[in-house]
Amino acid sequence: MIRRILLALDNSEPGIQAQNYAIELAKSYKAAVTGLGILDTPWITAAQPEPLGGGAFKIQRDDAVIEQSHDHISFIMSEFKAACQKAGIKHQAYEAQGFPAVEIEKLAHEHDLIVIGKTTDFHFDLDEDTDLTVKHLARDNARSILMIPPTVPEGNKVLVTFDGSLQSSRSMHMFIMLGFAEGKDIHILSVDKDPDVALVNATRAHNLFSAHGIKTKFEGLAQTSSAAQQIIDYAHNLKVSMLVMGGFSHTALRETFFGSATKSIMKSCDMPLFLHH
Repeated sequence: MIRRILLALDNSEPGIQAQNYAIELAKSYKAAVTGLGILDTPWITAAQPEPLGGGAFKIQRDDAVIEQSHDHISFIMSEFKAACQKAGIKHQAYEAQGFPAVEIEKLAHEHDLIVIGKTTDFHFDLDEDTDLTVKHLARDNARSILMIPPTVPEGNKVLVTFDGSLQSSRSMHMFIMLGFAEGKDIHILSVDKDPDVALVNATRAHNLFSAHGIKTKFEGLAQTSSAAQQIIDYAHNLKVSMLVMGGFSHTALRETFFGSATKSIMKSCDMPLFLHH
C-alpha cells in the first residue's frame, strides 16, 4: 500500500494537476505527501558564450536568477502546504539544489511513489517546459512514477498493458502491490505481431490479478500499426482514466535506431500514466 508520496513541485499546468492528484491519492490511501521544490543551480550557472570581460556580469546575473528562483520555489511550497492543510493530509516540503532528476531520485528512496507532471517547469519563465526529467526518471529510477497530464480524465477505468517483458511485469505487479487496482475497472491489453502470443500474455496478466482477487477484462491483439499508437487508440476508445505500462524494455542502442514504445506513449499519453522500470 501507499504510505508516502513524493511530489515534484512546479508551477506548470501538469505540475498543478500533479499536486491535485497527489493530494487526492493521499486522502484515499491515508498517505503522507512530500513536496519537493528544486532549484536547478547547475542549469542556472552553466557556462555560456560570453564577450571578453563578461564573466563578472554572468556571476551577478546568476546570483539574481538564483534568488528569484528561490523566491518562486518558496511561493510554490507555501501553496502546496496550504492545499495539504485544507485537505487534512500529512505533509512536508523541502527545497533541494541540483539536477532535478538526481534530487528526485535521492528522496525517492524514502517514498513509495513519485508523482510528477508530464512536463516540468523547474526553470520557471527562463525556459520552456520540458519532459527531460520525466524521461530520465522513467529510464533509471527505483520507484514507480505516476505521470500527470495537463488535464485529467474522470472515471474508474484502467488499462494495463503487458508485453511479456520484465519491465512490464514489474510495473503490473507494483500497480497491484501499491493498492491501485482495488475498486478499479481493470482492462488488460497485450499487443504482439503474433496474436497467439498476445493472448497468452494477456491471459498471464489476468491470472496475476485474479490471484489477488481482482476481476479483469483482457484481450490480446495482433499488432497492426505501431504498438504505441495501437495502445493509445485502444485507451481512448475505452475512455480510461489511467494507463499502466513498463518503462524502457530495450537497450539504448536499439531505441536509437528503432524508437521506443514507452517514449512514444509518454509523449502522446493524455491520461495519468503509471510507469515502473
